Amino acid sequence: MKKSCSALFVKSAIALALAAPMLASAESELVTGAATTAGADARLNFSVVIPAFISLRVGAAGAGNVDTVEFNLTDAQAAANGSYAATTNPNVAVSLLSNVGNVTLSSLGAPLTSGANTIPLSTIAVTSDNAALPHPGFNTSTTVNPSSGRIVNRNATWSFAYNHDATTVGDGTYTTQVTYTAARP
Repeated sequence: MKKSCSALFVKSAIALALAAPMLASAESELVTGAATTAGADARLNFSVVIPAFISLRVGAAGAGNVDTVEFNLTDAQAAANGSYAATTNPNVAVSLLSNVGNVTLSSLGAPLTSGANTIPLSTIAVTSDNAALPHPGFNTSTTVNPSSGRIVNRNATWSFAYNHDATTVGDGTYTTQVTYTAARP
């Protein structure tokens, strides 16, 4: 039984219509005859998206941890001028990790208060054991440069001392909180 040419054409048209979406969804190449020794090529594009991030840790690791640096002066220290290391958390671990290039590190805090009495933050001296991750100073900022390419991976220990002026400070427990922020410049 011979099939008519028009029936074969209809079946071929239907097969092509069904296959066309599949053929259009990827690059392909058909080679025939002698060209098959060179092979058929098809290309595929790749893309990797890496989001920007900045991670800053000041103090003990762990979500929600807020360390306290405390200066508990003795009677003799309270009666004399001097610079005194913190008695609790005198050395605080700091870590900054980022993939955005330069990072601006800043701090923001109000004076220490005890009732109506205050002590300015400028009486707290801070040193860093890593010049590449310095303390920004209170209520100021500094730029931390990448360690390699656009990556900032810096660790330091910040050490705190209180510069006591016995003639200008009344008794009390003076407190404040300082917020450190790392951001793109």
